[in-house]
Amino acid sequence: MNFTPTAPTDIKGNIDSSLLQKADKLLLEAAKLEGSHTPQILQAVKNLLYTVNSYYSNKIESEGTHIIDIERAMQQEYSQDTKKRNLQILSLTHIAVQKECEEYFKTNPSASAYDKEFILGTHKSFYSKEGMEPFLDVTHDGMQDRIAPGAIRKRDVKVGNYIAPSADKLDSMMNEFEHLYNKSLVSNDAVKLIHILASHHRLMWIHPFLDGNGRTARLALDGAFASIKMSGYGLWNISRGLARNSTEYKDNLSYADMPRQGERDGRGALSSNALAQYVNFMLDISLDQVAYMNKHLKLNALTSKIELYVQRVNDGLLDIEPLPKHSEKIFKYLLLSGECARGKIPEIIGMKERTASRLISELLKRNFIESDTKAGAIRLKIGASMASYLFPMLVPEKD
Repeated sequence: MNFTPTAPTDIKGNIDSSLLQKADKLLLEAAKLEGSHTPQILQAVKNLLYTVNSYYSNKIESEGTHIIDIERAMQQEYSQDTKKRNLQILSLTHIAVQKECEEYFKTNPSASAYDKEFILGTHKSFYSKEGMEPFLDVTHDGMQDRIAPGAIRKRDVKVGNYIAPSADKLDSMMNEFEHLYNKSLVSNDAVKLIHILASHHRLMWIHPFLDGNGRTARLALDGAFASIKMSGYGLWNISRGLARNSTEYKDNLSYADMPRQGERDGRGALSSNALAQYVNFMLDISLDQVAYMNKHLKLNALTSKIELYVQRVNDGLLDIEPLPKHSEKIFKYLLLSGECARGKIPEIIGMKERTASRLISELLKRNFIESDTKAGAIRLKIGASMASYLFPMLVPEKD
């Protein structure tokens, strides 16, 4: 048995119009995110979502650590508890590899997320990172084994009730995956998008690695969005939706494993109707996440939320130190303008240069703003604490 069809098509090879319409809507709604703010604010949101994506992708595997702890790890503040420290490292690794995937397609614009080299390389990069040693030893079917980063598995495996393709077929299967899915890259954007979502299941079905297939497939999914230069990519997060609907996600993946059910069920080895249900689920999840970000990225809403956040902090209602006086003036200015020269801060806050300098230093130290150089322009930095007010329920509160 092979993994065809590569997309949910009827016996004539056509994709259902309802799926194409949803894909078009997703492309349109996601593109709206790009025009919502200055490039600097959009980049601040993208930087936040790297951490959020890491949290949720690992949570799907029941190995998540809260973004507050991830941010601490970014500052080299690791837990004394070995298990928690390892989970912090796992999250930092996910962030690093996602960024590498994006950079790969920037520097290799003709490359494809379906290329075997990219998929194996993503797995290798993830499990070769410093600190990932504790995650290499795994148990499958009662057997102890060790992950070889970037290597196709050499033995057969069973995942729950699913028996993955035999190991001796994997190399040719990955070559076929690359060949068949790369054909879709000449299609229009809606068709490309449907193939991307379908390919996520097909890669999980092939199950090329001994372990780490889910994480690698979700990183490859993010890479695929980046590779087609999908407008709005990075400003919404599919892993959040998948983790919040984890049971349905896994059920739909399992359902799409179904063999073809008769001559009217597409023209591949697997069920086209089952794949259509899975793709429809993925489109709905994506649309929901894009709608969430479009709602909360509105400028007026963010401005009022920043004011409320500063007020709550300074009233002692949050578990952090009070913010320096005039902080909200800087935050609101940066929200509107994207960045600000340091010499303009005294004018913004109506105070002398020395006071402005102390304020900038404090906000830099506490990671509320950032700058490329010691004297460079400053930009807003959206961390977990502020994000909890700007984007309600983006992540659950820390226990």
